[in-house]
Amino acid sequence: MRNPLTGLALALAATAAPAAAAQDVWDDPGGIEAAATYEAAVVAAPDADGSLLYTLRGAFEANVVLGSGAIVGFRTSGGIDKDNPARPGFSGVVGPAPAIASPSGAFSGLVRGAFPGDAGPRARLETGYLYIEGGYGELRAGFDDGVAARFFEGAPSLFRHAALVNPTLDPAGQILARTDHDLTGPSLKVSYATPRILGVRAGVSLTPEANGSGLDRDPASGPDIENAAEIALNVSRRLPRSGVRLRAGAAYSQADTAQAAFPGAYDRAETWSAGGSVEFSSLAFGASYLTSNNGLTVTGGDYSALSAALRMTFGKIDAGLEFADATDESARADSDSVGLSLGRNFGENFRIVAGWQRLSTRFTGNRLPLAPSLREKTDGVVIEITLSG
Repeated sequence: MRNPLTGLALALAATAAPAAAAQDVWDDPGGIEAAATYEAAVVAAPDADGSLLYTLRGAFEANVVLGSGAIVGFRTSGGIDKDNPARPGFSGVVGPAPAIASPSGAFSGLVRGAFPGDAGPRARLETGYLYIEGGYGELRAGFDDGVAARFFEGAPSLFRHAALVNPTLDPAGQILARTDHDLTGPSLKVSYATPRILGVRAGVSLTPEANGSGLDRDPASGPDIENAAEIALNVSRRLPRSGVRLRAGAAYSQADTAQAAFPGAYDRAETWSAGGSVEFSSLAFGASYLTSNNGLTVTGGDYSALSAALRMTFGKIDAGLEFADATDESARADSDSVGLSLGRNFGENFRIVAGWQRLSTRFTGNRLPLAPSLREKTDGVVIEITLSG
């Protein structure tokens, strides 16, 4: 079992969210618009191994409004980051080597064994797609995330980069929970999304081959994923009288999977997910859940993850409680984690969140005969500082 770790994580970010991004916009008399956004984050965990984790991202978009009112445009984004060497892009190697090697899950992408001491920085051009948007919805074609990931809704964590589920950067390298249903990553695909009617929007994505390698999702590192189809539903409503905001998302995906090293071990991958949140003036809570057969034909290869969080506001202070649980039967690993956090905004562009997190991961089927089951525990203090333009 690993010694308890007290980590200090400092995240410095200029967020690229539409409501808080730093933008430069140029308007042309002919209706052409262009916008640039950027994001920068630094995470340090000196008590782990002294490494410095970071992510730098940027995006550019240009569009033109046609005479019919439809918008035709192009968007591209990319970045560079240095994540925990155990699991860059969520896919990677975790825990001690097992007694018997097993194939990695098509969705989870996790395997067991030794990993390089330093994965180093990675640069990626993640998206580059054309789109047309109008009264009949939006059509996208190019390198892009699928609708299952784009329509995701979940628990309201105070942390932007160091949450217990779907983290951008993971200093401890132990977080196994992923519920945002990103099966195909930024691969070449075609997507269609309906207009939002009464707060409801539906979408579908088709991906011939999931070989895109992104900063947060790297399906190219696992088995071959082909002929992927995704359908998703998203709901976003604010009740007019109470002002309560409701958000929800659900998605299903399937794909053909195979890997030459494990002939006959893979078949069709099927993944389901659902999540949502309710937001009052001073209280918000939500949860998300995902389950996948990982594309494996063998019994005991499923992956599942659950996340829940509560956020309360007392004047200018936010308080949060977060929980996550995940099981990867193929990697013979399961984990549960809990976190407490406090956050405050200083003006519109500066935010500090501080919290305590406990991670506990159990590995079974180990190579050591006297240790068939091992548990690693990590206690850490996380401080996240966010700057936005």
